[in-house]
Amino acid sequence: MPRRTSREPGRLRPGTPGPLARSLAALAGAGLALTALTGCGDTDPAGQVPPRAGAAAAEVDESKWPKVTPDTGLARGLVLPLQQYMQTYQDSVVIERAARSLQTQCMADFGFTVAFPPVGTNPPPNADDANMSRRYGITDRAMAEKYGFGIPPDTVEHPPPPKLTAAAVAVLTGRKGLDPRAEPAPATYQGKKIPKDGCQGASFDRIGARIDFALSSRLDHDSLVKSQETPEVQAGIKAWSGCMKKKGYAVADPYAAIDLIPRVEGAETSGKEISAAVADIDCKKETDLVRVWHTAEAAIQTQQVEQNQLALQQLKEKNAAAVKAAEAALRG
Repeated sequence: MPRRTSREPGRLRPGTPGPLARSLAALAGAGLALTALTGCGDTDPAGQVPPRAGAAAAEVDESKWPKVTPDTGLARGLVLPLQQYMQTYQDSVVIERAARSLQTQCMADFGFTVAFPPVGTNPPPNADDANMSRRYGITDRAMAEKYGFGIPPDTVEHPPPPKLTAAAVAVLTGRKGLDPRAEPAPATYQGKKIPKDGCQGASFDRIGARIDFALSSRLDHDSLVKSQETPEVQAGIKAWSGCMKKKGYAVADPYAAIDLIPRVEGAETSGKEISAAVADIDCKKETDLVRVWHTAEAAIQTQQVEQNQLALQQLKEKNAAAVKAAEAALRG
């Protein structure tokens, strides 16, 4: 059986960070390491430790990217009104690729040679804030039969990340570390002014990708909470819970189902977890919970869109413009 993965499923919460914050966090999370300014004999003059000899670039398999609209399982074909105002993973990859290309050029202007890791090799389980395939709990029986309540493990062999000197990080981020919360770095490097938020910030400014998605994220969260309070969804959850009880599982709602079987990080997915996950989905199918829940929430989101039409439309247009600018930057 497949082993557990730390890339746990779940919905994105309100206040999802924009592309720049995600970019900084991704670089830190990818293990882009810092090395001291002195005492590093294997550091090249540009401030980067050369990758190991023979290190192969990771393949970007776009077929493994999450889909905005599920094409399998009980959530197949389902979409919510607010999704058109969200930034998709595909959008973020285009923006990040263009940003890193611009960052490479910017860093070169300061005398640094930086080879960023490829973008899109380690996609998240959800394509946007809605996370439709798991929005109402797990919905894909075939997945549950393999991974229980979990998701497929990351099987891509990633190349070792480069190590940057403190000076290179300062120019790249405008900070003394890759963590977005790190303290600001000096304003100049060898007499040349560092852009606001470093070469990263300059790249996102050029693309126009500093976009605040807090509104769509907040509305998306609110609609899910409000939908659970509707009589039809409450009745559906009660029926689902009753179905689960008949199968030997005492659980109040689909979000609590993941805790039915104790989980051990790194251990194989147990047969007990798989059985519970399959029962969860079978009960959703028997009670038609996913369709009922989606219908109730779609009605709530339709009202939200009507009440916030202008702001949401501006958000959509800004994102579209950023993606278009990123595509143009990639074309050179």
